[in-house]
Amino acid sequence: MEGLTRLAVRRPVAVVVVALAVVLIGQVAWRQLPIDLLPDLQSPTILVSVRSGDRPPLEMERLFGEQVEQRLFTVAGIRAVEQVARTGRLVTRVAFEWGSDMDLAVVEVQKVLGPIEADPEVGEVVVRRFDPRQLPVLALGLVAPSGRPDLAELKRIGRRQLAPTLEQLDGVAQVRVIGGRDREVQVRLDRHRLEAFGVTLREIESRLHAANLDVNAGTLEEGDRVYLVRGLARFTNPEDVGRVVVRFVGDAAGRLVPLRVADLGEVILADAEIESLVLLDGLEGVGLEVYKEAGANTVRVSRSVREALADIGADLPGIEVRLVGDEAALVEGAIADVKGAALIGIALAVLVLVIFLRSVGPTLVVATAVPVSLLASVLLMSFAGRSLNLMTLGGLALGAGMLVDNAIVVVESIFRRRAEGDDPATAAASGTARVAGAIAASTLTTCVVFLPVLFVRGLAARLVSGLAFTVVASLLASLAVAVFLIPALAGWLLPRGRFKALDPGRKGIERLVGQLLDRPGTVVTAALVAVVLAFFGLARLGTELLPPTDPQQISLRLVGPPGQRVSSSARMAETVEAIIREAAGDDVEAVLAEVGRIPEDDRFIREEQAEENTARLRIRLAAEGRSAAEVIRRVAPAVAELRGVQVTWDVGASALARALGTGGPPLQAEIVGRSLGDLRQGADTVREALAARPELWNVRSSFEGGPPELRVVLKRATADGLGVRLEDVAVALEAVLDGRRATVMTMGDEERDVRLLLPDVRLEQLESVPLTTSTGARVTVGEVARFEPTRGAREIFRRDQRRVARVTARPADGVAYPEARDAAAEALAATDVGPGLSVRLVGEEEERIRTYGELRWAGLLAVLLVVMVLAGSFESLRHPLTVLSAVPLSLVGVAAVLVPVGRPLGVMSVLGLIVLAGIAVNDAILLVDAARRLRGSGMALKAALARAASERLRPIVMTTATTVLALAPLAISVGEAAALRAPLALTLIGGLVASTVASLLVVPCLYLLVEGGESR
Repeated sequence: MEGLTRLAVRRPVAVVVVALAVVLIGQVAWRQLPIDLLPDLQSPTILVSVRSGDRPPLEMERLFGEQVEQRLFTVAGIRAVEQVARTGRLVTRVAFEWGSDMDLAVVEVQKVLGPIEADPEVGEVVVRRFDPRQLPVLALGLVAPSGRPDLAELKRIGRRQLAPTLEQLDGVAQVRVIGGRDREVQVRLDRHRLEAFGVTLREIESRLHAANLDVNAGTLEEGDRVYLVRGLARFTNPEDVGRVVVRFVGDAAGRLVPLRVADLGEVILADAEIESLVLLDGLEGVGLEVYKEAGANTVRVSRSVREALADIGADLPGIEVRLVGDEAALVEGAIADVKGAALIGIALAVLVLVIFLRSVGPTLVVATAVPVSLLASVLLMSFAGRSLNLMTLGGLALGAGMLVDNAIVVVESIFRRRAEGDDPATAAASGTARVAGAIAASTLTTCVVFLPVLFVRGLAARLVSGLAFTVVASLLASLAVAVFLIPALAGWLLPRGRFKALDPGRKGIERLVGQLLDRPGTVVTAALVAVVLAFFGLARLGTELLPPTDPQQISLRLVGPPGQRVSSSARMAETVEAIIREAAGDDVEAVLAEVGRIPEDDRFIREEQAEENTARLRIRLAAEGRSAAEVIRRVAPAVAELRGVQVTWDVGASALARALGTGGPPLQAEIVGRSLGDLRQGADTVREALAARPELWNVRSSFEGGPPELRVVLKRATADGLGVRLEDVAVALEAVLDGRRATVMTMGDEERDVRLLLPDVRLEQLESVPLTTSTGARVTVGEVARFEPTRGAREIFRRDQRRVARVTARPADGVAYPEARDAAAEALAATDVGPGLSVRLVGEEEERIRTYGELRWAGLLAVLLVVMVLAGSFESLRHPLTVLSAVPLSLVGVAAVLVPVGRPLGVMSVLGLIVLAGIAVNDAILLVDAARRLRGSGMALKAALARAASERLRPIVMTTATTVLALAPLAISVGEAAALRAPLALTLIGGLVASTVASLLVVPCLYLLVEGGESR
């Protein structure tokens, strides 16, 4: 090692030039790195949607659910299959093992479901990979406060003008338009006229379809020209529809005259019946969802869209474009927070150098380690295809505090050699070589703890892989800087005189350690007691998957009474919005309500049930106003008093929560059984049991809100005798209910449906709806069929080929997840769900158990790797265990920080504990290495240990101070993204402080006991 450092001392210009090249290229790479909220989590999940008309959920399950399951389980690597059957739709979530090749998995799933797609009863089969990054990056709203243009024109402007303009922007993949109104040509028939002329609906439909055709008659050759002869008869306006001749009838004079559609009713252009609408701040309007291309920079896409809207808005008089949601705002805010925290941390670390070194030269030498190491890490990130996101920036910020550790140790060692009389070149080479082994060992112990994490499967591993990469890259770069760049700069920048650095109390610590070494057993026993207390204190906190977020955004789902029309659902949404605005006041910046059956998106499969009696509200709060939790506390009691309205709060349903897959209720009880009736009863029992626990809130059952149905059953004998088919009854009922689509008309560049309508009827009038048989006889629906009312199932859930029911809940205000989980588990254990049924907690709880099981394995493997590195460094098996004692001792500091806060241990806190296994030993390595060197020079054991503590006090205090101060801004920052990084920073700060104290005071005593006392 000394040879390498001497080479750096002899060729300082070459070393500095290489460092400058790394800095310059790293700056270029920094500008080109893509920016996103989170790394690509690569969720091993595929969604499958099967559509088949308006079949009830029970029929969808029977016809397609079991068949889809059986075919899917022939695909290798599947961990679980979950299904939900709804009216006309079957949604299947296929979970593969983490690490599966998902591109191949999509192909395999499509292949095995091919026969189902070929079934003529199936409308479509859609297979999509679940990717949170495919969610819209911007949600916009168009409203016309004056009412002009109308909703149909507003939708046309959004679809024909705004969407194409925005889709031309770089990085924009698609702009989806929802809400508004569609125009259609309505043929409002008069029932009495139909009966008078003996005209049936099928006859009118057939004539309209036949008249709305363009005919290619052939070609005509004339000279050297060829003419295409076409007959144009397609409808272009409502008058064309009214002029269609249905038949010829005799008039009073006995002449045949045409009977036209207009003679049988009114033909008008009107708004189509709606199943969904969009409300923006209480006004009905149009919603626009902007999707970015794969790999596009979220922030740049958002900025370009907002800039384009500023220019487009001037060309849309009377129309307001309002921003409802912007994922880039969270990305920009979160990344700005991390950047700011990193810069503040680096500044504080440099301040520590100034205070301790008291010289410009040494401060500059050590400070060069930060930009060179960080930009070298950025360069490696560019080569590895990483993006700038919360985790990679968090890794850079975490590494920033440790980057100067190696440089501090090297500079301090060089000065010590200078003080002993070496010339500058010799001092730089020999001083660096003296500590090279120790800093290499401490760097490697930090790096190796991340190796097991990279092999862990699951959400935690995907989340921290970027952090691990950047920390390891920056630390390895800092080791190279300390070994090569620091000695090269030392000859130029270090002062020629004596080293006048701050003395943090060397004589005092030497005296204190000497006194403690007289009672090593007492010191070690006291430390062991403190470790045990800290362990039990941390164990009592419990664990959770990820900390709850408190974004400035609220999402809630409303379910009205079964069978409620979309207009009533809109009033329901308006009422809830008014309550929220009254409670939150000016803190509410925008409210977007999607009411009814929002059309499906081709890009991803919507798993949430959307019927006419449902609504989804998204509320954006002011950044400096009340938090989402505070608003919900004020609003929830008033909303809960609304009769017939079921409210499900998605407190953490922000872009971050959706990306992590944690936006739904964290507590989910699953009841397994066969009979729907038994499952419904079991779900009601479980819901009542969970709702009775004060620790739980917003308890909901999957059986709530089942829609009422009227089943049409033919009177077979009568119907067969009259020649009436079920299809004939359906045609007659369709015309008086929703209208029957007869054909499509083209008006300009828009297509309009032509719909046949009869006057609306009430429930009791359905049996008197007339229909004409194939023989021309007039009968009513009640003569050939009967109506059977029933209560349909809203959703039927299946999991791994078994029917299940689900009851979801959230922790009550002020209740931590472990406490709520234990309360739910106790309630389930005391509940008798009935014979043939079983119940358990699933969802986030399953992922938590799986993740912590893998993290425990990773932690044990990390400790084993640290022991191996230490054993190789010290060529001993006893001293690595002495050094490793700093790891359990660091738990005392972790407990001192986390226990008073009372938050459960999340994935990031546990990751911090694993990282501590690598960095908590750094100070102990320096001390033990110095003690062994002094002992080798002939000094007595106790004196060597006390002198080692004195000699290494300054670098130990400096390295700990720089790391802790660099992490402090991350620990105390606020905001939604801070919930991810703060637990990691707090854990490391507490552990580092405790391990530093333990390394100076406890490790020498343990070393003495291991060596057997002074006699050895």
